[in-house]
Amino acid sequence: MNLVMTVLLLAVLASAALCVFGLLLVQGEGEELKKMTELYESGVEVRAELVSLVPFGTNGYASAVYEWQSTEGSGRHQTGVNAGHAHVVGHSYPLVFNPHNTRRVHLGTKVAVRRERKRRQDSVRNARRMALWALAGGALAAVGLIISP
Repeated sequence: MNLVMTVLLLAVLASAALCVFGLLLVQGEGEELKKMTELYESGVEVRAELVSLVPFGTNGYASAVYEWQSTEGSGRHQTGVNAGHAHVVGHSYPLVFNPHNTRRVHLGTKVAVRRERKRRQDSVRNARRMALWALAGGALAAVGLIISP
């Protein structure tokens, strides 16, 4: 086996790995895009109060618990945050939640949800593009392997 065939074989293997990675990204980012789209279309923006901030570990992380009340529903959301002066117990922060599924929550405003949705759309588009380019490169390398003497 000569150097050209080795390079073509490595190109086929690398493109297969990139294609699988791109498809995994499309699946994961697609799920997040679906959540952001749902929040963007039917989410309600409320002010949530930080009721608990419990530090854990030695890296400056904390467990934060937010509660909110609104006419569409009330709820409680627990998440991990960087412990610091940005989070103060008793202060209120913007939060968008889905009244049909209160587990779907995004800390931030509707504008932040729209930006996050746009970012997810771009990520899905770029992951698809990467998978297609990897597939095309792998196909070319495979053709090169087939026709090489």
